[in-house]
Amino acid sequence: MKLRIFDKPALAVGLLGLAALALALAPRAIGWPYGLILVPIALFYLVLFGLAGWALSRLAVLERWTDWREPQRLLILSPHEDDCVISSGGIGARNQALGGATRIVYLAPDETPGLPERRAVEARAAWRQAGLAPEDLVHLDLLPRLRQRDPQKLRAAGERLRAIIDDFQPTVLVMPMFEGGHIHHDMVVGLIGTIVTPADTFTVYEAPEYSPYASLSFTPHRVIGLCTRWLGLVSYYGPPDGIDQRPVLKVRLTTSELHAKRRMLGEFVSQNAPSLMETRAYPDRLVRWTPGMRRHPFELSGSFLAFVLAARRVLPAAIVDRLLPVEHGTIGREPALTDWEAEIGGR
Repeated sequence: MKLRIFDKPALAVGLLGLAALALALAPRAIGWPYGLILVPIALFYLVLFGLAGWALSRLAVLERWTDWREPQRLLILSPHEDDCVISSGGIGARNQALGGATRIVYLAPDETPGLPERRAVEARAAWRQAGLAPEDLVHLDLLPRLRQRDPQKLRAAGERLRAIIDDFQPTVLVMPMFEGGHIHHDMVVGLIGTIVTPADTFTVYEAPEYSPYASLSFTPHRVIGLCTRWLGLVSYYGPPDGIDQRPVLKVRLTTSELHAKRRMLGEFVSQNAPSLMETRAYPDRLVRWTPGMRRHPFELSGSFLAFVLAARRVLPAAIVDRLLPVEHGTIGREPALTDWEAEIGGR
């Protein structure tokens, strides 16, 4: 049975180190000449341990705890119903308990007949546990369909979002991260970049959720997860990384608040609630948004994703996907990445 480790990177790296040590000692124990067979394997695991150890050290640089102590006017922009609980379930509940005002705006209903209504019911049930009333949740159809480009609809969505902001007058806005994980997530960030002005005084955060991006410098949890997969009986599941050098702010939540977030995620039965409860009940993670819109979340050329896609062309795809798991591009645009200029009609 496989050991599943959630958000305990030091434990995962420690187990990898023990495996590397055992393999390094094995050739001597076995003796000449058969022990030599294990030398390349031992070196490989020592390299994996070195990479994982480096990633662990990067966490001290890229992650820091933060507190949410004051009530705010919190506006959460969520493409889909589960996204807002994954990114902001803890701070949404905390803000409500502090006496703040929280509004959640959903932007892209599911395209499967019957699911929009079901997911809306699940969202209301989830946020009811945090003290939000049904009128605090706004369900709109603003974004283009998943696999369509519609610059006109996207620009109209920007105008509507500006009106929502002006009406609610938030002090804090939380949205998905521009990370190439899902085209609807990236659209929201792109739109905010077009409508927020220097005169706006509210703070804007991006919330990482999932991305095909991997970097030795900026995605330590993913590096540790990829390295520990070679242990066979151990899998490490870390929270989502950022995509650059900006610090990931981990909101300090109590044990009871984390349990409450887990129960909120459990309401999304149509979205595989057991998996959400197991993998997404981590402290909310925020990255301070900086004005300015990139055309792509990252450059595909030379990236980990490009390597995986190339490997799938020459090796059995099932083996590559097992050893190097990653989304094969931006969902809705795979195997390509988000191209904001193409989405908004810049070319």
